Amino acid sequence: MFDDISDIRQTRKRYNLKMFQSGVKMFRDFEEAEGAALRSGALEGKYKELVALGISMVEKCYPCVEYHVTAALKGGATRQQVIEVAAVALALGGGVVQWPARFAFKVLDELERENAVEAGAARDPE
Repeated sequence: MFDDISDIRQTRKRYNLKMFQSGVKMFRDFEEAEGAALRSGALEGKYKELVALGISMVEKCYPCVEYHVTAALKGGATRQQVIEVAAVALALGGGVVQWPARFAFKVLDELERENAVEAGAARDPE
């Protein structure tokens, strides 16, 4: 597993670039289809991200959990909404969802630390 969410982000960026540069159109097409599916429509984007988060937990996709927690929060979801999604995923997905749910808490904690550091830097310019 990844040590922290920055490892996940770096790996995603590095290998997304390699996939996109491979010349295989399907990689880019999938990325665009996913983006279209998650854009606000009848459902606001944050709710779509929360749905995607629950699916990611049931599928045990840790990088997906990181991505959708981050995107949901950026879209306006709250920590409590993310936690409730984890509870629903656990109830419907069973015990195997415990580790992805724990990982969601880890992501929430790391994002809070990142935001605290960024907020502190903004208040204390050097």
